[in-house]
Amino acid sequence: MTITRNLFVAISLGVALAIPRLALAQYGGQGLGSALSSNPMSHQGQVKPGVDDMQGNAATETPFKIIKDVKLGLKDADPNVRVTELERLRFLQDPEVNQILTNSMSDPDVRVKIKSIDLLGARESNDAVTPMSTMLFLRSTEPIVKLHLVAALGRIGDAQGTLPVMQYLGEDQDERGRGTAVFALGEIGSDKATPLLNAVVAQDQSPMVRRLAKEALQKISGEMPTERAKTVADASTKANQPTDQKLAKLREMSKKMEDQER
Repeated sequence: MTITRNLFVAISLGVALAIPRLALAQYGGQGLGSALSSNPMSHQGQVKPGVDDMQGNAATETPFKIIKDVKLGLKDADPNVRVTELERLRFLQDPEVNQILTNSMSDPDVRVKIKSIDLLGARESNDAVTPMSTMLFLRSTEPIVKLHLVAALGRIGDAQGTLPVMQYLGEDQDERGRGTAVFALGEIGSDKATPLLNAVVAQDQSPMVRRLAKEALQKISGEMPTERAKTVADASTKANQPTDQKLAKLREMSKKMEDQER
């Protein structure tokens, strides 16, 4: 009887000890994601909150998913949300992106319009030149939006944008607007703008506008590189830079950072 009682006690004790282990196992134990862990950050595992999460999401998101999310976000009532969603398209290489940005130029909020125009300019979207040119001369288009349209046409650099920018230059009385227009004409580089730019150099009252017009003429004649040409040249130089020079620059930057920390 004593042996039987001892055996029963041992079995009961073993079952009692096993139950907490089973419960811990069901909740993740003391490891990742444990609801019972004494470490309040254990649910984060080895992931750094925020940074690693965003990097992981960016790496796993496909263009299809990003575009789907952006389309949904563009329906949000808050224009700040719509602007943020458009920014996600900046470097996305998908044929649908430029159409989404072009459609967003008709957004009721000025901030969203400007963001879509600026992104189309940065992406150098030739398809956007015609709708931008049309929008440039709508009476309902806000002056600040027109300014961004002219700048974007210059960044795109398509010759089709020459006449619309020339017309804008002839109508705009604001120094900033005229300066933006002559700069854009220089970036586009069409010799159709030469007579008008010569007139600006000779007659415009603003020294800044006259200087920009002179530079635009030099760009058109090939005496001065455009900003686009400079960007391409810089990218080519960096790509062809010898490895030892790149390492030397990295060491120099590292040393400067160390000196600043001291």
